[in-house]
Amino acid sequence: MTRQYHLETGVQRSNAAETKKRAIEERKRLATIDALQRTRRQAEAVVRDLNNVASLLDQSIEAELQSSPTRDPGHFAFPMTARALMARRDNLRATIAALCDEFAKHDRSEWAPA
Repeated sequence: MTRQYHLETGVQRSNAAETKKRAIEERKRLATIDALQRTRRQAEAVVRDLNNVASLLDQSIEAELQSSPTRDPGHFAFPMTARALMARRDNLRATIAALCDEFAKHDRSEWAPA
């Protein structure tokens, strides 16, 4: 009578390889999520800084207009410095609005059904 041994090493190897492959994919997915969260936090910090700069520009504009004889931006005597500061402030606010729109768009897409 001959004994037969049934070794299931092929099944174990493929199962172990599949488990390892899934673990590697999960680590990559988690690393990607961490990188995206870090990028999001950095972008939010930039928006906060831009808001601070815009409020400082508001204060600078007011200080410039205190010594001005006119407060009408269409008047020829309106200070050029105030015009430049107002243009910069408006550009910063447009940038902030665009970034906030992008944040909102990405937030909606995260929760959208697949």
